[in-house]
Amino acid sequence: TDQARIHQILYSATIFNYVLVSGRRNWWPPHGTVKVKCPYKKVDLSWFTGTANPCPDLYQPICGTNFVTYENPCIFCIESMKSHGKIRFQNDGKC
Repeated sequence: TDQARIHQILYSATIFNYVLVSGRRNWWPPHGTVKVKCPYKKVDLSWFTGTANPCPDLYQPICGTNFVTYENPCIFCIESMKSHGKIRFQNDGKC
């Protein structure tokens, strides 16, 4: 299934990296507890039309430049990769 394929791509390629302390500026969100380094310039997920949550049970709202609030940075990163990086980090929390 597409869901299994997306998880395989994300985990086998080690796309998501989590940190619990401050990281470099390219980690999203810059001030959140969990940060994601999103490879939106390297990974093309435009073929994926579904939704995926590689960070289940994590509620840490993040706002994208499309003014949509995402449940957590992991979901946000998937959407950024689906948009070829057109959707970027706007701010921590809800839009």
